[in-house]
Amino acid sequence: MKRWLVRAATGLSIGVAALAAITGAGWTTAADAIGAVYPAPVALTDQVETAVEQAPIPTHDPTRPTAVILLGNQGANVVDAMAPYATLKESKAFNVYTVAPTRRPVPLNGGLDLVPDLSFEDLKQKVPLGADVIVVPAVPDPKKPVSEPLKNWLHEQATAGATLVGVCVGTELIADIGLLDGRPATSHWFGLTPLTHDYKQIEWIRGPRYVDDGDIITTAGVLSGIDGALRVIERYAGEATARQAADAVRWPNYSPGKPGPAPESTLALTDLATPINLAFRTPTQLGVLLTEGVGEIELSSILRPYTERSFIARPLPLTLDGQPIRSRHGLTFVPRSTLAAAGQLDRLIVPGEAAAAAADPAIAQAASAAGLTAEYVHTRGGFPFDDGLRDLAAHSDLASARWTAKVLEYAAPADLSGPAWPWMPTLRLLLVALAGALIAAGIVWVLRRWPGFRRFTGHYLEMVVSMLAGMMLLDPVWTAVFRGLSENVVASTLVMAANMTIGMGLWMWLRGHGWRMIGEMSVAMVAPFVLLLVPTLLGLLTGNELMMIGHVAMFVTMLIPMLARRHHYSAKRGGGPFRWSRRRQPAEQPVRQEVLESVGSR
Repeated sequence: MKRWLVRAATGLSIGVAALAAITGAGWTTAADAIGAVYPAPVALTDQVETAVEQAPIPTHDPTRPTAVILLGNQGANVVDAMAPYATLKESKAFNVYTVAPTRRPVPLNGGLDLVPDLSFEDLKQKVPLGADVIVVPAVPDPKKPVSEPLKNWLHEQATAGATLVGVCVGTELIADIGLLDGRPATSHWFGLTPLTHDYKQIEWIRGPRYVDDGDIITTAGVLSGIDGALRVIERYAGEATARQAADAVRWPNYSPGKPGPAPESTLALTDLATPINLAFRTPTQLGVLLTEGVGEIELSSILRPYTERSFIARPLPLTLDGQPIRSRHGLTFVPRSTLAAAGQLDRLIVPGEAAAAAADPAIAQAASAAGLTAEYVHTRGGFPFDDGLRDLAAHSDLASARWTAKVLEYAAPADLSGPAWPWMPTLRLLLVALAGALIAAGIVWVLRRWPGFRRFTGHYLEMVVSMLAGMMLLDPVWTAVFRGLSENVVASTLVMAANMTIGMGLWMWLRGHGWRMIGEMSVAMVAPFVLLLVPTLLGLLTGNELMMIGHVAMFVTMLIPMLARRHHYSAKRGGGPFRWSRRRQPAEQPVRQEVLESVGSR
């Protein structure tokens, strides 16, 4: 067998081992980081129920239009919801409410628990004809049954004449009920690729901060929700009022009468800082102290940058006494802990310009008792996210801060300072990869002392190629037969695994392997997916995680039957170009009679 083929198989084995080590070592940290973005709703203890009962409901002015911010019981994106909320409130032109299916605390990014102003039923009693404007932020699991009440309610409100404002990937809720079919829309630059694939009937547009199509407005990513809210204010109260609201929230990108351009964003090599942080950074345990009158955008500027898409910290919203607080515009937030009971924290951040301007001695005393220093972030004025990004860069790295600004669709401040790169997480990744590669190299070194090693590794490489061929050749067939297959990540992953197994099995048959060996290898290949399917169905893994982990594990598990029958898989090829058999022993030669007689006479 050619030497390059053996080297290629050896390199592939070592590379797969390094990748498997990275995946295995980084999985736990990554799963925790992803789960921390939208923590589970708080338990309805007596204290929480009391907070809900005592949370005031804003008064209703029947002369004003009603705008509501939709929240899911499982959570909502803190910036998608809070930035439009604060902007609409500053206009003083609307009745503005936060609304959820039921009136219980809703977890926003980083565990910020918000008590909705109204339930769906409460809103119906207050505004029988329905809301005039509904802002739709991103929510967890928009395609799962848990989101069906949101979609049903949205369809009902749209039918009644409400204007819908889809913020960022919150637009998917509107798209999933067919209200955008045949219409122009936009969304987050990073989310447009899957949305374009899943909703081909929609005319997706890149570039503007919002697309106004009459009764539906859709916005670009995250902070572009402010532009969507300003467009609503323009339509109901005029440009002067919209300008006043933009100035009040200090939004620098207001474009009167037309959508301004969203920042041009594409993936870059420096964005690899995010998956490295996700898997190999030890997250900062970040206490976020809630104070009376804190701005909703100020809170968002800490909780969103440190969690979703950066995975730098695990925020813990808390208060000194464990009691709820009221925000600048009257929202009720319920803390998850007191500072004294918070456990080990690495930092304590106090959001809000007002809190920084009049530092409370009680906060400094409580922080000192906990071995911490109260850090006031919003000290420079300007748009709150400028200070949030500066803090993120200083306490993590510039690459992570710039990526965070990119996904916020906001221009990062020019004066960011901090380490250039997440060096320690990168070092951990390299050490893990090196350990996996060294283990694999050691195994290869031992196996190479085995005479059939070259044939064994060549066979392994042939099977890998046949698997990839099966995947590429059969996938178009399944996609043509089942047109909705690609929309279900779990189903498409299992079909992909089956395609690879079929390709490998066919090649083994052509090579002359018995059905038992083909069956053993097939079981070894599909076993990782079967084992991982249970936690996936239980919601512990996503479809994408099933695909990634299953395929890495497949390359490892297929070595098990090969090593168990290593003499077979290292046998010399014979019996034709498509047959694989043991090395044939020379036929025994008959002993001539005269030789025997000659030996006997001696």
